[in-house]
Order: sequence, then structure tokens, then C-alpha cells
Amino acid sequence: MMKKFRFETIHLVLMGMILFGLLALCVRVIGSQSALIMILFMTMAFVIALLYYQKMSYELTEAEQIDLLNSQSELSLKTLLDQMPVGVVKFDLETDAIDWYNPYAKLIFSTTESGDLDLDAVAEVIAGYKNATANHTLEIGGNRYATYIDMTSGIFYFFDSSRKTEALPSLSASRPVIGVISVDNYDDIIDDMMDSDVSQLNSFIATFISKFSQERHIFYRRVDMDRFYFFTNYAVLDDLMSDKFQVLEQFRAECQERKLPLTLSMGISFGDDKHNQIGAVALQNLNIALVRGGDQVVVKENDDQKELLYFGGGTVSTVKRSRTRTRAMMTAISDKLKTVQSVYVVGHHHLDMDALGSALGMQFFASQVVPESYVVYNPDELSPDISRALSRIQEDGQTSLISIDEALPKIDKHSLLIMVDHSKLSLTLSRELYDRFTEVIVVDHHRRDEDFPKNAVLTFIESGASSASELVTELIQFQAAKTRLTKLQASILMAGIMLDTKNFSTRVTSRTFDVASYLRTLGSDSIEIQSILATDFDEYRLINQLILSGERIGANIIVASGADQQVYSNVIASKAADAMLAMANIEATFVIFKNSQGKAAISARSRSKINVQRIMEKLGGGGHFNLAACQIEGMTVTEAKLSLIETIANELIDIKE
Repeated sequence: MMKKFRFETIHLVLMGMILFGLLALCVRVIGSQSALIMILFMTMAFVIALLYYQKMSYELTEAEQIDLLNSQSELSLKTLLDQMPVGVVKFDLETDAIDWYNPYAKLIFSTTESGDLDLDAVAEVIAGYKNATANHTLEIGGNRYATYIDMTSGIFYFFDSSRKTEALPSLSASRPVIGVISVDNYDDIIDDMMDSDVSQLNSFIATFISKFSQERHIFYRRVDMDRFYFFTNYAVLDDLMSDKFQVLEQFRAECQERKLPLTLSMGISFGDDKHNQIGAVALQNLNIALVRGGDQVVVKENDDQKELLYFGGGTVSTVKRSRTRTRAMMTAISDKLKTVQSVYVVGHHHLDMDALGSALGMQFFASQVVPESYVVYNPDELSPDISRALSRIQEDGQTSLISIDEALPKIDKHSLLIMVDHSKLSLTLSRELYDRFTEVIVVDHHRRDEDFPKNAVLTFIESGASSASELVTELIQFQAAKTRLTKLQASILMAGIMLDTKNFSTRVTSRTFDVASYLRTLGSDSIEIQSILATDFDEYRLINQLILSGERIGANIIVASGADQQVYSNVIASKAADAMLAMANIEATFVIFKNSQGKAAISARSRSKINVQRIMEKLGGGGHFNLAACQIEGMTVTEAKLSLIETIANELIDIKE
């Protein structure tokens, strides 16, 4: 195509001067006015035609505009690719021959002798991508390069990623961290103190927190006598986590010197932005730390997908329960019950006496407000003692019992579920039953875990309580109902407390004996309890079978396990663990067995020095400091035993450190 001619500025100037000269000559030579006008007209017509031609010459077609832009873009891109630290190599898709490369690619893939591009090295990388054997990173001269090959256009890109990875730690370390510190049991202690002693206590707490903050360069503010907020960055938090929050141990030790039963709990969160959300997550983490028993730190990033991190918790539950809180929970639960038409109370899989007793108690509590209230059970998962108890309850006729199959068609949008003695969905009696409800109330004495009901509208979790039966009985005490528990109902609640306290020998408080005294005044019958809790001969043989398989791990831990194919009930495993814990100089016991679901399960018990809850959490379970359990998917009993022993070893190392 013939290239268009375009006038330049000099051309227009010359033509203007020529026309001016011609017009001046015509004015002097031609005397006729009409002829002069004609010449002026022709001159103007020529100028207009010239300008029109100039306009048409410079007016590009759409295709010409695109070609011009492409040409400019290619020039700019070439200049950019020549200067930026990104290697670009253009190659033939069929032959892998190199068509073009920028200076950065030549610099990185140059040969040491001539300094030219090492064609063989580039071809090897390209061939590796085609054969799907190459990695997405290259290491050349001690530097790491991220690579990408566009197999549709035949372009190979790479850039130095070492600088990027070096910058990431500094960016991560500067992320904001918000924490909340709570002094456990503060309110209970100052109730019996003189004003001068309270002043000294406050001074001690403030001095300790101030020293801790100054050492770590943390900004903090005291917002209440027992609560502090602090702000720092992730670098400081990372140091605290590496140190396993030794500040908890330091505070506990100084309090013990002063004979003060105080500990610290912390909720901490961090993220990249949205400080209000980070603060809200920190408060949630503190609540989790408190319901887990206090004396610990819960850390979680401001991201729903991230997991909770636990530190501390090396002592038995320290957070004391408040009667005021129990009374408030009684009122809140009663108010909620007034908004529904039916209530269903469930315990966990394979009911034990505490789950049955607390379910029976909550059904009694709910029936004072909502007549249509039921205890739901699974007839296919009943141990001998639970079967005996259910038979006696049916004979008593004062508690509404209903099986899962009977309950499912009765549930509607006006129904409410109450979960007792558990707060993990994986442990609930029936997931199908749970999924029918939009609102749930949780009453439990185990520490809260991640697998918590998302639709829980009320949560009454007190890890300092001996049992769920104790918590439920306290709610009944404060309810002041017109009717009273029957002798059998009181006996089963007492049996639940006795089971979890091992006949009032572990985890008992003054509140436990207060509740037991209340149940005794209602006619709790020890003979009835012994009859229900009695061990069958065949069951006793299986318990001893497990005990005889026990092996010592270290000086004070016993691990017992059943055969891979032998099935044991949860109750038998629990009783075997309890029996071994009663032996001299034993601090913790673990029983590994195959349960009725065909899964490897572990029942764990401890006295006061080893936190079996943390060990079970590492294996996917949970529970209390000294009473916990778990189920392990995809493992035989033998494999689960090896995994448990390894976890115990790692946990004990953590504790020692």
C-alpha cells in the first residue's frame, strides 16, 4: 500500500509566502477590480482545498489507528521488558527454538565464557514444562526464581522471588495484635478482703502487668480492676508463643508466694486490618479461655478459616463459678423456654450416668415452663447401667422419654434442643436430630472446643463444675418450681455426680456437696444408686481384661489397650481407666479400644499434674483437664496406641519446657 504524503509545517509556511507574493503582484499589475476579485476567490478556493487535503491526509482509518497504537505499545513494552527485572524468552512452540529474549533473561541465563544466552539451559527448562517434570521455581546462582510458561503463545517468564520472600517476614511481623488479659477469681478473692488489702492486691497486679508490658514494649491500658487491654505487633506475639507464654507461670508463682489463688487468662487476635474485628475476636478468645478453666491463652487470627491455638492450661480449672451467674442463666433459659412449644433434651453418644442424669434434670426444668418436654435416647446404644436406669424411669412415670425415631417426626420450627454433658457436634446423640433444630441451648461442664453448635442461643458451660448433673441441679434449685424432683430423679442426678467425681473423691468443691445435700433432702436413695450403678460380672471381666493389658509409660502413666478386633463399650473403658488411676503413684491412665462403631477410641484420666485434655485434643478429642476422650478415624487400636504414646512424649516435653 502506498504511503500517504502529509504536509509538514515548513510546507505550509512556504506555500503561504508564495501565495502572498502572487497576490501582491496581481494587485500591482491587474487594474480591473472584477479580475482581482476573481483571483482572490480562486486563491481562497485553493487554500480551502489545500486544508481539506491536509485534513484527509491526517485522518486515520480505524485499522490505521489500531496499527499505530500497537506499534507504540510494542515499542513501550520492548523498552519496559528491556529495563524491568523480569526475564522474558519467546520460543517456537514446535521446535523450542529461541526467537527473542530480553536483556534480563540474557543476564540470568548467560554462559560464563561468552556472556551469551545459554540456549541449552533455557531449552531444558521449556522441555521440562512440556513434560510436566519441571518445578515452578528455579535456583540459579544462589537465587530463587519463580517461573511461568505460556504454552499458547510460546513465552517463558521468570522473576527473582527471593526478594519477595525476604520481605514477607517483615510484613508479617508488623501485623497488629490486640489482646485482653483477665485476672481469674479476682471478684471472689476481694469479697473477703479489707480495703487496704484490696489496694495492695491491685498494686501488685498493676505492677506485674506493667513490668511484663515494658519488657515486651507493649502498649496497654487497665479498663477494669481485673481486666487489661494491650496492643502490639505479631513479632512480639511470635516471641510470646515461642516462649509458650511463660508469663502465666510467672504470675501464678508470684501469687502462690503471696498465698493468692489468682491466675491469668488471655484472649489474643491478630490480622492485617479491621482492628474492630480483631478486638472482637480477642474477646471471644478470652471467653473460650475462661470456659476452658482459665490459666491459659487462646490465640486466633482474624480469619474464620484459621484454627485456635492454646497455651497454658497446665493446672486444674481455676476459674470459680458464681451463684449470680447460675441464677442469671436460670432466668435466661426460662425466658427462652417461654418462646417455644416443645423441648427435646439430648446427651452424648453412648449415654453415661452423668449425661442421663443431667438430661433428666433439664427435662424436669423445662417441663415447669413447657409441658411438651422430652428426654431423647438411642435404644441401640445402652449400656447395662443405663438400661436399668431407663427401666426404673419408665416405671416411675414422671419423666417423658422418647426414642430418636419417635422424636424426629414431632420436631417443628417451634421446637428447641438442649444439649447436656457435651458441646461437640461430633459427640451429640444424633446429628440428624440436631440438624432439625434452628436453636440450641448447651449445658456442659467440659471445656469448649472448636466443633461447637453454631446455632447455640444460650451457653451454660462451667468447666469448674464436677459434672453436668451438678450444674443442672443448681438450675433447678434456683428455679423454685412448684413441683419437686421425685426420689428416683434425685437418685439418678446423684448417681451422675458420683460417677464423674468417683464417689466424691475427685474434682469436688463446696458447691458439689451443697448440691448433693439438696438432692439428699429430696430423697436420693443410696441403695437405688448402688443398684443402678452395679457392675455386671461379664462387664467386670472385660474391665480387668483391659487393666491386665496395661503398660507403664514413664514412671507414672499407664496405657492399656484391647485387641484390634475386640469391641468394648465406652463405659467399660472408662471404668478400666478409673480403676488404674486409683493405683499408687499413677498420675494418668489411657485406655485404647475399638468401640461399637468400629473406630479406635481412647478414654483418658489423670490426677492433678498431667493435662489429659490437651493430649486428647491433639488427637481430635477433648474433655477436662483430668477426664477426656477421643475417637480416631482410620486407625486400628495398635496404630492408635503408637500415635498416643508419641503424643504423650511430645506433650510431656512441652510441659517440661
